[in-house]
Amino acid sequence: MTGNTHRTRGIIALGALATVLAGCGAATPEDARAASMAKCERQFGRMAGGDAAKGEALCGCMVDRLAEEGMEITDVLGGDREKVMGITRSCAQANNIPIAG
Repeated sequence: MTGNTHRTRGIIALGALATVLAGCGAATPEDARAASMAKCERQFGRMAGGDAAKGEALCGCMVDRLAEEGMEITDVLGGDREKVMGITRSCAQANNIPIAG
């Protein structure tokens, strides 16, 4: 599949997830963080080269830093893309995960 097909499917999946979660009522901060971690691991975890501990550390860093900025992983798809990617690069470097760019 092409990158555009994967991206389109990802956007559709995120929209479906948002629709499902909207009917679930208020989430606790722990639930919200767990959902963000799961999203991150699907989108960015592979950057850790199959090392689950590094992927979890990367995502923990990203989720926490993004929350401090009032953002979340899915903001990579919008106008805050550069800010999200800056945090991604910083967290990858802090966890010894090489990334391009």
